[in-house]
Amino acid sequence: MNRIYSHKEFRTVLEKERARSDRTGHEFSVLFFETGKSKPLTRYFISVLSKRIRCYDGIGWVDQKYLAVLLPETSAGGAEKMAENICRTIIPKKLQPRCTVFTYPTNWIDEKKNLSIQFREADTLLGSKKGYVDSEMFCLDKSDLLLLQKMPLWKRILDIIVTVLGLIILSPLFILIAAFIKTVSPGPVFFKQQRVGFLGETFNCWKFRTMNTDSSTSVHKKHFSDLITNNVPMNKLDEDDNRIIPLGKLLRKSGLDELPQLFNVIRGQMSLIGPRPCIPYEAQQFLPWQCKRFAVLPGLTGLWQVNGKNRTTFNEMMRFDIFYAKNRSLWMDLKILLKTGPAIVEQMCSKKEGIKQGGTFSEPALSQNKLNAC
Repeated sequence: MNRIYSHKEFRTVLEKERARSDRTGHEFSVLFFETGKSKPLTRYFISVLSKRIRCYDGIGWVDQKYLAVLLPETSAGGAEKMAENICRTIIPKKLQPRCTVFTYPTNWIDEKKNLSIQFREADTLLGSKKGYVDSEMFCLDKSDLLLLQKMPLWKRILDIIVTVLGLIILSPLFILIAAFIKTVSPGPVFFKQQRVGFLGETFNCWKFRTMNTDSSTSVHKKHFSDLITNNVPMNKLDEDDNRIIPLGKLLRKSGLDELPQLFNVIRGQMSLIGPRPCIPYEAQQFLPWQCKRFAVLPGLTGLWQVNGKNRTTFNEMMRFDIFYAKNRSLWMDLKILLKTGPAIVEQMCSKKEGIKQGGTFSEPALSQNKLNAC
């Protein structure tokens, strides 16, 4: 009988298979069976399953109700045939579990064939499409949705406590910045922009306005495309950007323009710590592995910001974000919070730098090998 992986073990096995698929280009499939909570029926199903799968396939728990089967180098059609074969073996038919087939990287579900098993719509796992990035744009693998870790209670408590204290302490600074912007530039004090958050959900992200009201986004779109394709440091356009209002560069470099996002944290759209929320047209250009950053709430600051930021490339930034999504902890969040202030001071005092050979990672726990594994 094949070994049954625990939830944590199966998650690791699945991540390794995805990394192998990204390297080789070979697709693989995963069958998710809803077995229910009856232990006798589950044991019976596992015994049937173990006799039907190949020796190099993997069986693992997703949670107490879902059992998954990893099928390396198996297309969607092959996976459906195997699922049908497995369910046909189970007698009586009323015991047949519901099954969903996911194929990486295409994530295709054949809904047209009359199989003896019941397929659930993959998109229902995301809820309504309203308020989410278009499915053709949003490339987070839907099999991840059954493996997502819920936001820890400690993280929400930390967000609320620090954010409320921050709003109270920084309220005079809010007033000062707002009055300055109103004085030097006509237009609103705040800038509202649609951003992509948890699981591709879009929300209105708030900032202090640091650019003229008639500024075009075409320059930023071209700059972002260059960052993705050319493997260059993540420098901003601020130095040569004439769209920025007086002293706007200082507000942007110090991060003070991001302070209104504390209200996004209060509303639960963001967290203090997490990947920076991207713009929808940026998410459209992400590769499948890069979309793993959407598995956590976006943040005001994060692992990337305190580990090089503008000295890192786009792919290095993504690996920091994904590493955090997989390994977040209270201790890591506290360390990032404590390092954010010094990182901002260093950024304000530094000039443009190129990428150092061997990377720019200052966190001892974040070796290049660990990041590449993301």
